[in-house]
Amino acid sequence: MPIILPIPSMAGTTTARLIFRHPVLEDHTWWMEYMNNAEAIRFMPFTLGSMADCTGFIQRSLDRIARDGSCLNVISDRATNKPLGMVGLLTQEVDGIAELEIGYHLLPSAWGQGYATEAAKACLAFAREHQLAPSVISLIDHDNQKSQAVARRNGMAFEKNTVHRGIPAMVFRAWL
Repeated sequence: MPIILPIPSMAGTTTARLIFRHPVLEDHTWWMEYMNNAEAIRFMPFTLGSMADCTGFIQRSLDRIARDGSCLNVISDRATNKPLGMVGLLTQEVDGIAELEIGYHLLPSAWGQGYATEAAKACLAFAREHQLAPSVISLIDHDNQKSQAVARRNGMAFEKNTVHRGIPAMVFRAWL
């Protein structure tokens, strides 16, 4: 079964603590916390403190929404509406195969509080509920232990090593 396109919007999806919404370019005002943190971007092809990379990151999600419905959504704290990161379902090509990826990037101020796992589990449940693909993956840098732990807590298992967009990566997979 191929990926079902377009990917339905996760905007409005909620968990115990989170709410998902589509990003807007004005999100750069809070997303710069991510771009200004060397540890946060160390696994990403960004320049520290680059506003162009910040707005480009958001624009890629907006372009994805128009193309196939997939995107990194803004996740916010339901109680305060404070943005915590960007998480969502993305279409990717990996080793010549169309895949549905759960991607997650959190602000450093939101690390260590279980938000990434909570949001990733919501993405897995959404993909399963809407029968979007036979499985979902997460592409993770070999040195990114925190993201690997999130994938494992999300019921994913390491499947293989690959090279994605010229960068070595691990593929974690969960079957739906």
